[in-house]
Amino acid sequence: MAQVDETGRPGGDVPGTGGPNRTGPLLKLALLVAVLAGGYLVATQTPVSNYLTREGIGEAMAWLSGHPWAPFIFVTIYATATSLAVPGTILTLAGGALFGFYWGTLFNFVAANIGANAAFLIARTLGRDGIRGLIGKDSTALQKLDDVVHRHGFRGLLTLRLIPLVPFNALNFGSGLMPLRWRTYAVATLVGILPGTAVYTFFADALLQGSREASRDALLRVLLAGVLLLLLSFLPAILKRMNVRLPGMTAVVALVCGSVLAGRGVASSTPALQLPGHAVFTEVLADVVELPGVHYERLAADPSGLYRYIDMLDTASPAALAEASAAERLAFWINAYNACMLKRVIEHYPIRKAGGLQRLKNAAAGRPDNSVWQISDVFTGDHCPVAGKVRSLDEIEHEIIRPMGDPRIHFAINCAARSCPPLIDRAYEGHSLEDQLDARVRAFVQDPAHFRVVMGQSPETVQVNRVLEWFQEDFGGVEGIRSFLAGFAEGDAGEALLSSAAELEFLDYDWTLNDASR
Repeated sequence: MAQVDETGRPGGDVPGTGGPNRTGPLLKLALLVAVLAGGYLVATQTPVSNYLTREGIGEAMAWLSGHPWAPFIFVTIYATATSLAVPGTILTLAGGALFGFYWGTLFNFVAANIGANAAFLIARTLGRDGIRGLIGKDSTALQKLDDVVHRHGFRGLLTLRLIPLVPFNALNFGSGLMPLRWRTYAVATLVGILPGTAVYTFFADALLQGSREASRDALLRVLLAGVLLLLLSFLPAILKRMNVRLPGMTAVVALVCGSVLAGRGVASSTPALQLPGHAVFTEVLADVVELPGVHYERLAADPSGLYRYIDMLDTASPAALAEASAAERLAFWINAYNACMLKRVIEHYPIRKAGGLQRLKNAAAGRPDNSVWQISDVFTGDHCPVAGKVRSLDEIEHEIIRPMGDPRIHFAINCAARSCPPLIDRAYEGHSLEDQLDARVRAFVQDPAHFRVVMGQSPETVQVNRVLEWFQEDFGGVEGIRSFLAGFAEGDAGEALLSSAAELEFLDYDWTLNDASR
Protein backbone atom coordinates (compact mmCIF):
# COMPACT_ATOMS: atom_id res chain seq x y z
CA MET A 1 0.00 0.00 0.00
CA ALA A 2 1.40 3.36 -0.98
CA GLN A 3 2.24 5.86 1.72
CA VAL A 4 0.73 9.35 1.65
CA ASP A 5 2.86 12.50 1.90
CA GLU A 6 2.08 15.76 3.70
CA THR A 7 -0.10 17.12 0.91
CA GLY A 8 -2.33 14.03 0.82
CA ARG A 9 -0.86 12.70 -2.42
CA PRO A 10 0.58 9.18 -2.82
CA GLY A 11 4.29 9.23 -2.30
CA GLY A 12 7.18 8.01 -0.21
CA ASP A 13 8.94 4.71 -0.32
CA VAL A 14 7.06 1.46 -0.21
CA PRO A 15 8.70 -1.01 2.14
CA GLY A 16 10.33 -3.84 0.37
CA THR A 17 10.45 -2.21 -3.04
CA GLY A 18 14.15 -1.60 -3.00
CA GLY A 19 14.25 2.14 -2.30
CA PRO A 20 13.03 5.27 -3.96
CA ASN A 21 12.96 5.92 -7.67
CA ARG A 22 14.65 9.30 -7.93
CA THR A 23 14.87 9.53 -11.73
CA GLY A 24 11.40 11.01 -12.33
CA PRO A 25 11.61 13.77 -9.67
CA LEU A 26 15.10 14.75 -10.75
CA LEU A 27 14.01 15.01 -14.37
CA LYS A 28 11.18 17.29 -13.26
CA LEU A 29 13.63 19.39 -11.26
CA ALA A 30 15.87 19.66 -14.30
CA LEU A 31 12.85 20.76 -16.34
CA LEU A 32 12.09 23.47 -13.75
CA VAL A 33 15.65 24.73 -14.01
CA ALA A 34 15.33 24.67 -17.81
CA VAL A 35 12.09 26.68 -17.67
CA LEU A 36 13.66 29.36 -15.47
CA ALA A 37 16.85 29.42 -17.53
CA GLY A 38 14.77 29.62 -20.69
CA GLY A 39 12.89 32.60 -19.30
CA TYR A 40 16.19 34.28 -18.49
CA LEU A 41 17.60 33.60 -21.97
CA VAL A 42 14.46 34.88 -23.68
CA ALA A 43 14.66 38.06 -21.61
CA THR A 44 18.35 38.67 -22.31
CA GLN A 45 19.30 37.02 -25.60
CA THR A 46 16.30 37.61 -27.89
CA PRO A 47 14.57 40.73 -29.31
CA VAL A 48 12.51 40.74 -26.10
CA SER A 49 15.60 42.19 -24.36
CA ASN A 50 15.13 45.40 -26.38
CA TYR A 51 11.99 46.06 -24.39
CA LEU A 52 13.76 45.61 -21.06
CA THR A 53 16.04 48.62 -21.58
CA ARG A 54 15.04 52.07 -20.42
CA GLU A 55 14.23 53.08 -24.02
CA GLY A 56 12.27 49.91 -24.63
CA ILE A 57 10.21 50.24 -21.46
CA GLY A 58 9.35 53.81 -22.36
CA GLU A 59 8.36 52.81 -25.89
CA ALA A 60 6.26 49.91 -24.66
CA MET A 61 4.46 52.15 -22.18
CA ALA A 62 3.86 54.78 -24.85
CA TRP A 63 2.45 52.13 -27.20
CA LEU A 64 0.24 50.62 -24.52
CA SER A 65 -1.08 53.97 -23.34
CA GLY A 66 -3.03 54.43 -26.54
CA HIS A 67 -4.02 50.81 -27.22
CA PRO A 68 -7.67 49.77 -26.70
CA TRP A 69 -6.56 46.36 -25.33
CA ALA A 70 -3.92 47.86 -23.04
CA PRO A 71 -5.30 46.35 -19.77
CA PHE A 72 -5.52 42.82 -21.20
CA ILE A 73 -2.07 43.05 -22.81
CA PHE A 74 -0.54 44.45 -19.64
CA VAL A 75 -2.06 41.78 -17.38
CA THR A 76 -0.92 39.04 -19.77
CA ILE A 77 2.66 40.35 -19.92
CA TYR A 78 2.82 40.88 -16.15
CA ALA A 79 1.41 37.43 -15.28
CA THR A 80 3.65 35.66 -17.81
CA ALA A 81 6.76 37.49 -16.64
CA THR A 82 6.00 36.70 -13.00
CA SER A 83 5.45 33.03 -13.73
CA LEU A 84 8.95 32.97 -15.29
CA ALA A 85 10.58 34.76 -12.33
CA VAL A 86 11.04 38.12 -14.07
CA PRO A 87 11.09 40.80 -11.29
CA GLY A 88 7.64 42.29 -10.90
CA THR A 89 8.38 45.58 -9.11
CA ILE A 90 9.09 47.47 -12.33
CA LEU A 91 5.89 46.08 -13.83
CA THR A 92 3.89 47.23 -10.81
CA LEU A 93 5.35 50.71 -11.14
CA ALA A 94 4.61 50.67 -14.88
CA GLY A 95 0.99 49.76 -14.14
CA GLY A 96 0.65 52.78 -11.87
CA ALA A 97 2.22 55.06 -14.46
CA LEU A 98 0.04 53.69 -17.27
CA PHE A 99 -3.36 53.42 -15.64
CA GLY A 100 -3.27 55.66 -12.57
CA PHE A 101 -3.89 54.60 -9.00
CA TYR A 102 -7.34 52.97 -9.08
CA TRP A 103 -7.20 51.02 -12.34
CA GLY A 104 -3.47 50.46 -11.96
CA THR A 105 -3.99 48.84 -8.56
CA LEU A 106 -6.70 46.57 -9.96
CA PHE A 107 -4.69 45.43 -12.98
CA ASN A 108 -1.50 45.00 -10.97
CA PHE A 109 -3.36 43.00 -8.31
CA VAL A 110 -5.00 40.67 -10.84
CA ALA A 111 -1.79 40.13 -12.82
CA ALA A 112 0.38 39.58 -9.74
CA ASN A 113 -2.02 36.97 -8.36
CA ILE A 114 -2.23 35.09 -11.65
CA GLY A 115 1.54 35.08 -12.06
CA ALA A 116 2.23 34.16 -8.42
CA ASN A 117 -0.12 31.20 -8.52
CA ALA A 118 1.29 30.05 -11.84
CA ALA A 119 4.82 30.20 -10.43
CA PHE A 120 3.71 28.24 -7.34
CA LEU A 121 2.13 25.51 -9.45
CA ILE A 122 5.16 25.30 -11.74
CA ALA A 123 7.46 24.86 -8.75
CA ARG A 124 5.07 22.40 -7.09
CA THR A 125 4.70 20.29 -10.23
CA LEU A 126 8.33 20.26 -11.38
CA GLY A 127 10.54 20.97 -8.42
CA ARG A 128 9.19 19.84 -5.08
CA ASP A 129 9.74 16.11 -5.37
CA GLY A 130 13.19 16.64 -6.87
CA ILE A 131 14.31 18.91 -4.03
CA ARG A 132 13.04 16.51 -1.41
CA GLY A 133 14.72 13.63 -3.22
CA LEU A 134 18.06 15.44 -3.22
CA ILE A 135 17.81 16.35 0.47
CA GLY A 136 16.43 12.99 1.48
CA LYS A 137 12.98 12.42 2.84
CA ASP A 138 14.37 11.22 6.15
CA SER A 139 16.22 14.50 6.71
CA THR A 140 15.67 15.88 10.22
CA ALA A 141 15.89 19.46 8.93
CA LEU A 142 13.26 18.73 6.29
CA GLN A 143 10.95 17.22 8.89
CA LYS A 144 11.30 20.31 11.09
CA LEU A 145 10.59 22.56 8.12
CA ASP A 146 7.50 20.55 7.25
CA ASP A 147 6.30 20.83 10.83
CA VAL A 148 6.74 24.63 10.82
CA VAL A 149 4.88 24.93 7.54
CA HIS A 150 2.00 22.79 8.83
CA ARG A 151 1.66 24.86 12.01
CA HIS A 152 2.31 28.37 10.65
CA GLY A 153 1.89 28.08 6.87
CA PHE A 154 -0.85 30.64 6.32
CA ARG A 155 0.26 33.16 8.93
CA GLY A 156 3.94 32.81 8.06
CA LEU A 157 3.34 33.34 4.35
CA LEU A 158 1.00 36.25 5.07
CA THR A 159 3.73 37.85 7.19
CA LEU A 160 6.20 37.64 4.32
CA ARG A 161 3.65 38.85 1.78
CA LEU A 162 2.92 41.96 3.85
CA ILE A 163 6.55 43.05 3.61
CA PRO A 164 7.07 44.46 0.09
CA LEU A 165 10.85 44.13 0.32
CA VAL A 166 10.73 40.32 0.53
CA PRO A 167 11.58 39.06 -3.00
CA PHE A 168 8.24 38.37 -4.64
CA ASN A 169 9.40 35.73 -7.12
CA ALA A 170 11.54 33.88 -4.59
CA LEU A 171 8.51 33.56 -2.34
CA ASN A 172 6.36 32.33 -5.23
CA PHE A 173 8.70 29.52 -6.25
CA GLY A 174 9.94 28.79 -2.74
CA SER A 175 6.38 28.26 -1.52
CA GLY A 176 5.83 25.75 -4.29
CA LEU A 177 8.71 23.67 -2.97
CA MET A 178 7.24 23.59 0.54
CA PRO A 179 4.49 21.23 1.80
CA LEU A 180 1.99 24.09 1.61
CA ARG A 181 -1.51 23.56 0.27
CA TRP A 182 -2.29 25.57 -2.84
CA ARG A 183 -5.50 26.96 -1.32
CA THR A 184 -3.57 28.22 1.71
CA TYR A 185 -0.95 29.79 -0.56
CA ALA A 186 -3.56 31.40 -2.84
CA VAL A 187 -5.51 33.01 0.02
CA ALA A 188 -2.39 34.28 1.83
CA THR A 189 -1.12 35.72 -1.46
CA LEU A 190 -4.47 37.31 -2.28
CA VAL A 191 -4.62 39.09 1.08
CA GLY A 192 -0.93 39.73 1.57
CA ILE A 193 0.02 41.44 -1.68
CA LEU A 194 -2.90 43.89 -1.80
CA PRO A 195 -1.37 46.56 0.49
CA GLY A 196 2.00 46.47 -1.25
CA THR A 197 0.40 46.53 -4.70
CA ALA A 198 -1.72 49.55 -3.78
CA VAL A 199 1.17 51.47 -2.25
CA TYR A 200 3.62 50.78 -5.10
CA THR A 201 0.96 51.75 -7.65
CA PHE A 202 0.20 54.92 -5.74
CA PHE A 203 3.93 55.68 -5.58
CA ALA A 204 4.33 55.34 -9.37
CA ASP A 205 1.25 57.43 -10.09
CA ALA A 206 2.34 60.12 -7.60
CA LEU A 207 5.91 60.17 -8.97
CA LEU A 208 4.65 60.57 -12.54
CA GLN A 209 2.30 63.40 -11.57
CA GLY A 210 5.05 65.05 -9.57
CA SER A 211 7.47 65.00 -12.51
CA ARG A 212 4.83 66.42 -14.84
CA GLU A 213 3.28 69.07 -12.65
CA ALA A 214 5.95 69.99 -10.11
CA SER A 215 3.11 71.46 -8.05
CA ARG A 216 2.88 71.44 -4.27
CA ASP A 217 0.00 68.96 -4.29
CA ALA A 218 1.85 66.63 -6.66
CA LEU A 219 5.01 66.73 -4.58
CA LEU A 220 3.02 66.10 -1.41
CA ARG A 221 1.61 62.97 -3.07
CA VAL A 222 5.16 61.76 -3.78
CA LEU A 223 6.12 62.41 -0.16
CA LEU A 224 3.03 60.60 1.10
CA ALA A 225 3.77 57.64 -1.18
CA GLY A 226 7.29 57.41 0.23
CA VAL A 227 5.99 57.45 3.80
CA LEU A 228 3.47 54.72 2.97
CA LEU A 229 6.22 52.55 1.48
CA LEU A 230 8.26 52.98 4.64
CA LEU A 231 5.32 52.15 6.90
CA LEU A 232 4.37 49.15 4.80
CA SER A 233 7.86 47.71 5.18
CA PHE A 234 7.34 47.67 8.95
CA LEU A 235 3.71 46.61 8.85
CA PRO A 236 4.27 43.29 10.69
CA ALA A 237 6.11 45.11 13.49
CA ILE A 238 3.29 47.65 13.69
CA LEU A 239 0.73 44.84 13.89
CA LYS A 240 2.71 43.25 16.69
CA ARG A 241 2.62 46.49 18.66
CA MET A 242 -1.15 46.42 18.24
CA ASN A 243 -1.19 42.84 19.62
CA VAL A 244 -1.98 41.41 16.20
CA ARG A 245 0.61 38.65 16.29
CA LEU A 246 2.09 36.73 13.40
CA PRO A 247 4.91 34.22 13.91
CA GLY A 248 8.43 35.25 13.05
CA MET A 249 7.68 38.93 12.41
CA THR A 250 10.61 40.45 14.28
CA ALA A 251 13.21 38.20 12.70
CA VAL A 252 11.85 38.76 9.21
CA VAL A 253 11.77 42.54 9.61
CA ALA A 254 15.34 42.54 10.93
CA LEU A 255 16.47 40.37 8.02
CA VAL A 256 14.82 42.62 5.47
CA CYS A 257 16.20 45.80 7.04
CA GLY A 258 19.67 44.25 6.96
CA SER A 259 19.24 43.54 3.27
CA VAL A 260 18.24 47.15 2.65
CA LEU A 261 21.34 48.43 4.46
CA ALA A 262 23.43 46.08 2.37
CA GLY A 263 22.02 47.62 -0.82
CA ARG A 264 19.75 44.73 -1.76
CA GLY A 265 16.40 46.28 -0.88
CA VAL A 266 14.47 49.23 -2.21
CA ALA A 267 17.42 50.86 -3.89
CA SER A 268 17.94 47.89 -6.18
CA SER A 269 14.29 47.66 -7.19
CA THR A 270 13.58 51.37 -7.69
CA PRO A 271 14.17 52.27 -11.34
CA ALA A 272 16.72 54.98 -12.09
CA LEU A 273 15.57 58.23 -13.67
CA GLN A 274 15.37 57.62 -17.38
CA LEU A 275 14.88 59.56 -20.59
CA PRO A 276 12.56 58.14 -23.24
CA GLY A 277 14.04 56.43 -26.27
CA HIS A 278 13.73 57.84 -29.78
CA ALA A 279 12.89 54.72 -31.80
CA VAL A 280 9.25 55.80 -32.16
CA PHE A 281 10.36 59.09 -33.71
CA THR A 282 12.68 57.26 -36.09
CA GLU A 283 9.71 55.22 -37.31
CA VAL A 284 7.74 58.42 -37.92
CA LEU A 285 10.58 60.10 -39.80
CA ALA A 286 11.38 57.03 -41.89
CA ASP A 287 7.79 57.03 -43.11
CA VAL A 288 7.38 60.72 -43.98
CA VAL A 289 10.80 62.21 -44.80
CA GLU A 290 11.42 62.37 -48.54
CA LEU A 291 14.60 64.41 -48.92
CA PRO A 292 14.77 67.30 -49.07
CA GLY A 293 11.15 67.56 -47.89
CA VAL A 294 8.49 66.01 -45.68
CA HIS A 295 5.31 64.25 -46.77
CA TYR A 296 3.02 66.30 -44.52
CA GLU A 297 -0.18 64.97 -46.10
CA ARG A 298 0.76 61.42 -45.10
CA LEU A 299 1.73 62.53 -41.60
CA ALA A 300 -1.47 64.53 -41.13
CA ALA A 301 -3.52 61.49 -42.18
CA ASP A 302 -1.97 59.38 -39.40
CA PRO A 303 -0.21 61.46 -36.72
CA SER A 304 -0.58 58.79 -34.00
CA GLY A 305 3.12 57.90 -33.94
CA LEU A 306 4.17 61.54 -33.69
CA TYR A 307 1.74 62.25 -30.86
CA ARG A 308 2.85 59.09 -29.08
CA TYR A 309 6.45 60.27 -29.25
CA ILE A 310 5.58 63.74 -27.97
CA ASP A 311 3.72 62.11 -25.09
CA MET A 312 6.95 60.25 -24.32
CA LEU A 313 8.89 63.52 -24.40
CA ASP A 314 6.41 65.01 -21.96
CA THR A 315 7.05 62.24 -19.41
CA ALA A 316 10.77 63.06 -19.24
CA SER A 317 11.52 64.65 -15.88
CA PRO A 318 13.93 67.58 -15.44
CA ALA A 319 15.84 65.40 -12.98
CA ALA A 320 16.38 62.72 -15.65
CA LEU A 321 17.58 65.36 -18.09
CA ALA A 322 19.97 66.75 -15.50
CA GLU A 323 21.46 63.28 -14.91
CA ALA A 324 21.83 62.50 -18.63
CA SER A 325 25.04 63.10 -20.55
CA ALA A 326 25.46 66.29 -22.59
CA ALA A 327 25.03 64.30 -25.81
CA GLU A 328 21.83 62.66 -24.58
CA ARG A 329 20.39 66.02 -23.53
CA LEU A 330 21.25 67.67 -26.83
CA ALA A 331 19.82 64.76 -28.87
CA PHE A 332 16.66 64.90 -26.74
CA TRP A 333 16.08 68.61 -27.39
CA ILE A 334 16.96 68.48 -31.12
CA ASN A 335 14.40 65.70 -31.55
CA ALA A 336 11.92 67.65 -29.43
CA TYR A 337 12.27 70.73 -31.64
CA ASN A 338 11.84 68.74 -34.85
CA ALA A 339 8.87 66.78 -33.48
CA CYS A 340 7.17 69.94 -32.22
CA MET A 341 7.73 71.64 -35.59
CA LEU A 342 6.05 68.71 -37.35
CA LYS A 343 3.18 68.91 -34.87
CA ARG A 344 2.82 72.63 -35.54
CA VAL A 345 2.59 72.08 -39.29
CA ILE A 346 0.14 69.18 -39.40
CA GLU A 347 -2.20 70.89 -36.95
CA HIS A 348 -2.66 73.62 -39.59
CA TYR A 349 -2.21 71.51 -42.70
CA PRO A 350 -2.82 72.42 -45.46
CA ILE A 351 -1.54 75.86 -44.46
CA ARG A 352 -3.82 78.73 -45.48
CA LYS A 353 -2.97 82.37 -45.99
CA ALA A 354 -3.27 84.32 -42.75
CA GLY A 355 -5.64 87.21 -42.36
CA GLY A 356 -5.62 90.63 -40.72
CA LEU A 357 -2.41 92.20 -39.48
CA GLN A 358 -0.44 88.98 -39.88
CA ARG A 359 -1.26 88.94 -43.61
CA LEU A 360 0.14 92.44 -43.96
CA LYS A 361 3.31 91.50 -42.08
CA ASN A 362 3.83 88.43 -44.24
CA ALA A 363 3.22 90.38 -47.43
CA ALA A 364 5.71 93.05 -46.37
CA ALA A 365 8.32 90.37 -45.62
CA GLY A 366 7.64 88.53 -48.89
CA ARG A 367 6.68 85.28 -47.17
CA PRO A 368 4.94 82.63 -49.33
CA ASP A 369 1.26 81.83 -48.85
CA ASN A 370 2.05 78.32 -47.55
CA SER A 371 4.89 79.37 -45.26
CA VAL A 372 4.76 78.42 -41.59
CA TRP A 373 4.65 82.16 -40.94
CA GLN A 374 0.96 81.97 -41.90
CA ILE A 375 0.42 80.11 -38.61
CA SER A 376 -0.29 82.52 -35.78
CA ASP A 377 2.62 82.74 -33.29
CA VAL A 378 4.23 79.79 -35.02
CA PHE A 379 7.55 80.10 -33.20
CA THR A 380 6.54 82.04 -30.09
CA GLY A 381 3.29 80.31 -29.10
CA ASP A 382 3.36 77.62 -26.39
CA HIS A 383 1.92 74.50 -27.99
CA CYS A 384 4.16 71.48 -27.41
CA PRO A 385 4.44 69.57 -24.09
CA VAL A 386 8.03 68.53 -23.37
CA ALA A 387 9.50 67.54 -20.00
CA GLY A 388 6.39 68.49 -18.07
CA LYS A 389 5.87 71.93 -19.60
CA VAL A 390 4.08 73.27 -22.67
CA ARG A 391 6.75 75.05 -24.68
CA SER A 392 7.23 77.17 -27.78
CA LEU A 393 9.69 76.45 -30.56
CA ASP A 394 11.61 79.61 -29.71
CA GLU A 395 11.98 78.51 -26.10
CA ILE A 396 13.38 75.13 -27.14
CA GLU A 397 15.79 76.64 -29.68
CA HIS A 398 16.96 79.88 -28.06
CA GLU A 399 16.66 79.13 -24.35
CA ILE A 400 17.68 75.46 -24.29
CA ILE A 401 19.49 74.22 -27.42
CA ARG A 402 21.64 77.21 -28.43
CA PRO A 403 23.02 77.81 -24.91
CA MET A 404 24.47 74.28 -25.07
CA GLY A 405 27.13 75.83 -27.32
CA ASP A 406 27.25 73.52 -30.35
CA PRO A 407 26.76 75.46 -33.63
CA ARG A 408 26.14 72.23 -35.52
CA ILE A 409 22.57 72.27 -34.21
CA HIS A 410 21.74 74.75 -36.99
CA PHE A 411 22.24 71.93 -39.48
CA ALA A 412 20.00 69.54 -37.50
CA ILE A 413 16.91 71.44 -36.37
CA ASN A 414 14.37 72.03 -39.12
CA CYS A 415 11.94 74.96 -39.39
CA ALA A 416 9.81 73.41 -42.16
CA ALA A 417 11.13 75.68 -44.94
CA ARG A 418 12.79 74.81 -48.23
CA SER A 419 15.92 76.76 -47.33
CA CYS A 420 16.25 75.14 -43.93
CA PRO A 421 18.85 72.34 -43.75
CA PRO A 422 16.69 69.27 -44.36
CA LEU A 423 15.18 66.91 -41.84
CA ILE A 424 16.71 63.44 -41.92
CA ASP A 425 14.83 60.15 -41.80
CA ARG A 426 15.90 59.11 -38.30
CA ALA A 427 16.04 60.55 -34.84
CA TYR A 428 19.22 61.82 -33.23
CA GLU A 429 20.70 59.56 -30.55
CA GLY A 430 23.08 60.47 -27.76
CA HIS A 431 25.49 57.60 -28.46
CA SER A 432 25.88 58.58 -32.13
CA LEU A 433 25.24 62.34 -31.96
CA GLU A 434 28.79 63.42 -32.83
CA ASP A 435 28.80 61.42 -36.05
CA GLN A 436 25.25 62.47 -36.93
CA LEU A 437 25.95 66.19 -36.50
CA ASP A 438 29.21 66.01 -38.45
CA ALA A 439 27.37 64.17 -41.22
CA ARG A 440 24.78 66.97 -41.40
CA VAL A 441 27.47 69.64 -41.82
CA ARG A 442 29.22 67.61 -44.54
CA ALA A 443 25.89 67.16 -46.35
CA PHE A 444 25.36 70.93 -46.09
CA VAL A 445 28.67 71.88 -47.77
CA GLN A 446 28.02 69.33 -50.51
CA ASP A 447 24.53 70.67 -51.33
CA PRO A 448 24.49 73.55 -53.86
CA ALA A 449 21.16 74.69 -52.43
CA HIS A 450 22.96 75.66 -49.21
CA PHE A 451 26.64 76.09 -50.09
CA ARG A 452 28.51 76.85 -53.30
CA VAL A 453 31.68 78.54 -54.48
CA VAL A 454 31.38 80.82 -57.52
CA MET A 455 34.64 80.35 -59.42
CA GLY A 456 36.03 82.20 -62.43
CA GLN A 457 35.48 85.68 -61.15
CA SER A 458 37.48 88.08 -59.04
CA PRO A 459 37.14 87.93 -56.19
CA GLU A 460 35.85 84.42 -55.68
CA THR A 461 32.55 84.25 -53.82
CA VAL A 462 31.43 81.67 -51.30
CA GLN A 463 27.66 81.59 -51.07
CA VAL A 464 26.07 80.01 -48.00
CA ASN A 465 22.64 79.61 -46.48
CA ARG A 466 21.42 82.80 -44.79
CA VAL A 467 20.58 80.88 -41.63
CA LEU A 468 24.29 81.09 -40.78
CA GLU A 469 24.15 84.89 -40.98
CA TRP A 470 21.19 84.99 -38.60
CA PHE A 471 23.07 82.89 -36.06
CA GLN A 472 26.62 84.03 -36.83
CA GLU A 473 27.27 84.76 -33.14
CA ASP A 474 27.06 81.00 -32.49
CA PHE A 475 29.99 80.52 -34.89
CA GLY A 476 32.07 83.45 -33.64
CA GLY A 477 31.03 85.92 -36.34
CA VAL A 478 31.56 85.83 -40.11
CA GLU A 479 35.18 84.74 -39.82
CA GLY A 480 34.06 82.02 -37.47
CA ILE A 481 31.64 80.77 -40.13
CA ARG A 482 34.51 80.57 -42.63
CA SER A 483 36.81 78.58 -40.37
CA PHE A 484 33.99 76.34 -39.18
CA LEU A 485 32.87 75.37 -42.70
CA ALA A 486 36.49 74.99 -43.86
CA GLY A 487 36.81 72.11 -41.44
CA PHE A 488 34.19 70.20 -43.45
CA ALA A 489 34.64 71.47 -47.02
CA GLU A 490 37.16 69.84 -49.36
CA GLY A 491 39.38 71.00 -52.20
CA ASP A 492 38.70 74.40 -53.79
CA ALA A 493 35.77 75.06 -51.47
CA GLY A 494 37.92 74.69 -48.37
CA GLU A 495 40.68 76.88 -49.86
CA ALA A 496 38.18 79.58 -50.84
CA LEU A 497 36.75 79.68 -47.32
CA LEU A 498 40.21 80.24 -45.87
CA SER A 499 41.23 82.78 -48.50
CA SER A 500 40.98 86.36 -47.30
CA ALA A 501 40.35 87.43 -50.89
CA ALA A 502 37.14 85.39 -51.25
CA GLU A 503 33.91 87.08 -50.26
CA LEU A 504 31.25 85.42 -48.15
CA GLU A 505 27.76 85.96 -49.48
CA PHE A 506 24.47 84.80 -47.98
CA LEU A 507 21.78 83.29 -50.20
CA ASP A 508 18.18 84.43 -50.21
CA TYR A 509 16.05 82.36 -47.85
CA ASP A 510 13.00 80.54 -49.22
CA TRP A 511 10.31 80.13 -46.54
CA THR A 512 8.08 77.97 -48.79
CA LEU A 513 6.91 74.91 -46.86
CA ASN A 514 9.23 71.93 -47.48
CA ASP A 515 6.26 69.85 -48.53
CA ALA A 516 7.03 66.67 -50.44
CA SER A 517 3.30 66.01 -50.80
CA ARG A 518 2.80 68.71 -53.45
